[in-house]
Amino acid sequence: MNELYTDQPLNLASIRRFMTRFESVLLFLSLALVFAVLLVVFGQPTSLIEYTAQQSRLSPLGQITISFISGFGVLLLSRGILFLVGRGHNPTLAAMLIWIVVELIVCVSVMTLVLWGLSGGGTLQLAPLVGALVLGTIGVLLVPAVVTYLVSRLHETRTEVHRLLQLLAVQDPQQHQNADASVNFFAKGGRLAFSTRMGNILYIEAADNYVNIHYLNGEKEETFILFNSMKNIEKSFTGTSLMRCHRGYMVNADNVRLMRKEALGLVLEINHSAKTIPVSKSFAEPITQYFAYNTNMPLPNEQ
Repeated sequence: MNELYTDQPLNLASIRRFMTRFESVLLFLSLALVFAVLLVVFGQPTSLIEYTAQQSRLSPLGQITISFISGFGVLLLSRGILFLVGRGHNPTLAAMLIWIVVELIVCVSVMTLVLWGLSGGGTLQLAPLVGALVLGTIGVLLVPAVVTYLVSRLHETRTEVHRLLQLLAVQDPQQHQNADASVNFFAKGGRLAFSTRMGNILYIEAADNYVNIHYLNGEKEETFILFNSMKNIEKSFTGTSLMRCHRGYMVNADNVRLMRKEALGLVLEINHSAKTIPVSKSFAEPITQYFAYNTNMPLPNEQ
């Protein structure tokens, strides 16, 4: 079964992506920073002021701010390392939980030492300070973590719904456009910008706010630059042989001459083109299902 989605609110695959997906990491760190600023500026963390040095050149809130900045630096470094490590590995749930616990310990330890150093150390009792920082850190990180996870799950649910619609489409040959049928591409705003036969389309490539339509003109591959998004193009051709296979690519499945498995996943070779198109894990199933139902091409696991 594809691990992209299950009907459970919590599952290992979704937690792993929540911890290692770039957009989720960025959202979590941004929200954590906002909550930390709100706590320091508006929350007036009086429970920590008693641990600051009253005679310091820095105000109590200034000392607490520096302590929080040092803790956020640890969090930033930790999540950056986790993101890089998670891209090439599939960490277990236990490993991720251990990472979070160690991250919290290191974060609180650094904040404690910074605040202790700024306050002059001496007879300062560390145990109550550690307890206050642990509660403060958990309070700052809990809401961002929950919000980020919910946003991540919403994104996955939408992706899965679209994937299921693609699966239904590829199993219904009646919905596939004939290769001789004309297809129209519209720019943002609804203006007709490009038209050709479906059989001429090779693949489409995302390019910021544009898409590059690679097509056959006679026997030569050419490119048309269209001002539109990949998301809009994908919606326009749902149920046809023009399918999304990667975040940055769509392919005309009828012009795929070979599908093979490499170390990083499936790749597609396209007729009349030297380009090799990657297939991401989230789109691998509808692509392989299309070939299973509509062609005699051997699938990689059958070779």
